[in-house]
Amino acid sequence: MLRELRIKNFAVIDAVELELGPGLNIITGETGAGKSIILNALGLIAGERGSLEIIRHQEDEATVEALFEGLPSAIEAKLSDAGFDNNGDLVIKRILNRSGKNRVYLNGSLCPLAVLADVGGSLVHIYGQHEHHILLQPETHLNLLDAFGALDAAAATMKEDFTALFTIWSQLTETKEGLERRRRERALLEAQTEEISAARLRTGEEDELRASKNILTHAEKLHQGCRDGEDLLYEGEAALVGRLAKFAVRLRELANIDEHLRPSMELIDASLAQLQEAATQLRRYAERTHFDPRALEQLEDRLAEIQRLKRKYNAAGIEEILVLEGEIKQSLESLERGEEQIAALEKSFALARQAAWTSAERLSHDRQRAAKKLKRDMEREGKSLGMLETTFEARFLTREDRADQPPFFIGGRKLTERGMDEVEFYFSSNPGEPAKALAKVASGGELSRLMLALKSLVLTPGVVSTLLFDEVDSGVGGRFAEIVGKKLKQVAVHHQVISVTHLPQIAAMADCHFVVQKEIEKGRTFTRVNQLSEKDRVAEVARMLGGIKITEQTRRHAEEMVRGK
Repeated sequence: MLRELRIKNFAVIDAVELELGPGLNIITGETGAGKSIILNALGLIAGERGSLEIIRHQEDEATVEALFEGLPSAIEAKLSDAGFDNNGDLVIKRILNRSGKNRVYLNGSLCPLAVLADVGGSLVHIYGQHEHHILLQPETHLNLLDAFGALDAAAATMKEDFTALFTIWSQLTETKEGLERRRRERALLEAQTEEISAARLRTGEEDELRASKNILTHAEKLHQGCRDGEDLLYEGEAALVGRLAKFAVRLRELANIDEHLRPSMELIDASLAQLQEAATQLRRYAERTHFDPRALEQLEDRLAEIQRLKRKYNAAGIEEILVLEGEIKQSLESLERGEEQIAALEKSFALARQAAWTSAERLSHDRQRAAKKLKRDMEREGKSLGMLETTFEARFLTREDRADQPPFFIGGRKLTERGMDEVEFYFSSNPGEPAKALAKVASGGELSRLMLALKSLVLTPGVVSTLLFDEVDSGVGGRFAEIVGKKLKQVAVHHQVISVTHLPQIAAMADCHFVVQKEIEKGRTFTRVNQLSEKDRVAEVARMLGGIKITEQTRRHAEEMVRGK
């Protein structure tokens, strides 16, 4: 239960403190006084995102702080899972700063907004003044029916089964399309792999061929250069080897005289041997190096073939062509395995389809049972809300449109992640008149009462502790206002209810009554919120009954309403 609420620098509110109680807490005040601002502040406590525009003019930050007592066990478990200590109470604090440095605190510890949204959304549920308009949207009716029948878990299972079915169906469809595409391309793939295989390409071959071409192109130059080197070293009249050999003999004689020359002699001997080997290698190279026009032509033809393949397959080099060849071979091999893959996927698809349809049929059966109970309960609630001859139905519709995803149709029922059902509420408030689509025949007042009836049926004690109603009485007047008030009072038996209202019939039933007043001081607007005593409550209800001029009769009427609640 929400025990205390503190608001500071929020819109036109300077500073407000409210001490709320159990049961029905009513907030009243003149139009524009700022009643809904209080609910907007509680929206921040529930985890809604805040706008910097709500920070009071000339202030740097706005603060909303709330104390909850007697937390439900589910909330305590969420807090423990998130790492927050609690002793049955919870203090939530939101700070919005113009600099953008917004902060959230749970029991004094910083908290991510996502955690607050999870925890706060389970503590406070806000029903806006236009929420009954969702009844005008048939696509929301199935969710309301599921909530009434406590079928949310079954609906979540249905969604999981449908997702699994859709995933396998997508895989099967993609595999079939890919297999068919490869079948059409098979001749081309076979021709490509045959062409690449016949080319007998090798990694690094292109570089080797270019090097060989370079050698053949300069063969005569290489041959003559090696012959000249051989002559210089060995064959010529003044060859270095012959002259060095003569000096080596003389140096050996000198080394016999002085041992210090022996290292030089050994170096000369080693050089002589190396020069002789170099001359031999030059001679052999020259002997095998000759210009061969035919060999050069063959090299150029091979390089031209490689270039052609590179252009054809848009490859930078032989390596990319060989990678492509491997991919083509894999595609051809996958054609052999494709039928086996499709057979396995079709089996998985059949199993997933059966599982999804089983879930859908089970869920549909439970929904139809819930729809019968909803009809009885809503017609009973309708009578309690002044609609004595109410007819209410949750009709299951069958669509004949089968344009998308034929595998998801069975017996004229289309399967979606929500199951096989399409539901729309039908309504009649006139005896003898058939029920028609609620969105087409219900008036604004009827919609408000129907939504309140639905909420009173759907709400589960202990799940959400505090319920906020922002002018749920919109469109209701006269004697029906008192009926709506009694229904709020009934809901407040199991939940703490905070309601903004303009109707004295509802305000008179409050267990705790607050009035919002707008004041102007020194050229600035301030919103004040005061908790009313019994005497003040009579005065406020009288104001709501009589307007500007309050007669003694109006005051007595107000007193009867307050004390007769």
